[in-house]
Amino acid sequence: MSDDAEATRARGRPPRGKAVEEASQPDGLELNKRIIELLQQDGRMAYSSIANIVGVSEGTVRNRVRQLIDDNVITIQAEALPDAFGYTFNAMTFLKVAPGADIDDVARRLSKVPEVYYLTMILGRYDLGMATFHKSQDDFRRFLTSHCYGQDDIAEVENNLILKVHKVKMQWSLGEDEA
Repeated sequence: MSDDAEATRARGRPPRGKAVEEASQPDGLELNKRIIELLQQDGRMAYSSIANIVGVSEGTVRNRVRQLIDDNVITIQAEALPDAFGYTFNAMTFLKVAPGADIDDVARRLSKVPEVYYLTMILGRYDLGMATFHKSQDDFRRFLTSHCYGQDDIAEVENNLILKVHKVKMQWSLGEDEA
């Protein structure tokens, strides 16, 4: 990823680049959507297959995908399923940052912890929400003791054990009229 794209991602701003400019063209947006939809179905789909389905050259698909990646519109990666590696204990933890502590510093510190797979700044009673995976209840306790309890930058911790995940949506509908 380019330094500009990385900086844009870090600021939480929408990407601005060639893929977005091309998407503003009447046919460009539809082509990008179709390519993304196909890659969401199968991230390993050959560019030649995509090209046949959407009716453009393989080179066009290759260039579009590269530009979408470079402009921070999509990523293509393997997703390891935690259960397959023994991480069966899933928790949500909510944190109130201590007065005077920098919330971004706390988030940066926790972002480096391998067990944390989702970390968000939130509004409401708490300042940060994080989802974590652990191999056991003891692992979770060690995580909390090492990274949450007794930390000068954390004032309050609320833990919730996830008993069952009913939905995880990683594919996004790109249709404009869909609810």
